[in-house]
Amino acid sequence: MRYAPGHKEQSRERILRAAADLFRRRGIAATGVDAVMAAAGLTPGGFYAHFRSKDALIAAAVATAGVRARERWLAPYAELTGAAWVRSFVAHYLSEEHRDDRAAGCFVPSLAAEVARTGPAPRRNFEQGLRGFFALVESHAENAGAAESRGRALSAVALCVGGVLLSRVVLDADLSREILEACRASVERLLEPARKPAPPRQAKRAQEKERR
Repeated sequence: MRYAPGHKEQSRERILRAAADLFRRRGIAATGVDAVMAAAGLTPGGFYAHFRSKDALIAAAVATAGVRARERWLAPYAELTGAAWVRSFVAHYLSEEHRDDRAAGCFVPSLAAEVARTGPAPRRNFEQGLRGFFALVESHAENAGAAESRGRALSAVALCVGGVLLSRVVLDADLSREILEACRASVERLLEPARKPAPPRQAKRAQEKERR
């Protein structure tokens, strides 16, 4: 049977998208090749025309999950910068909606623990996506480019990821919301450190006279 040009590439993309979604929703270990192929609308026998093993699929699917996450977390805030971006991003990322959306949510909290138990290739792709996450957050932090901005960005990402992960684990709905709220407040403080209060009017005038 002759297929149209690009058929193989399109099928591979369907497999990768299905794998990225299933891995996030069910976990890597709990998701077999047959389930991935079924979700992609393909027969299991066609798997090896695209990947030599499940490990190869995992590595490629992790990269795909990272790309899809960037699309989701970048597009809605493309017009925002600085503090406005931080507030919108944090409110979305550390939300109950994101907590409950395992299949389409950020790949980092969904896959980190399992990818840590895989081989070098998936971990390398995961690290590349994580580095992009760090750079994205750092670019919008107050005083971006300053010596301490990278440390703030790393801490903020760790709070975002950990907050989503822990909020998903607990059974108590109130505790889950409390975790998200606490992490939101902490991340905003990290990325938008409070400015020093303006000096009193008299002190300000005295400072201006001294400068003259």
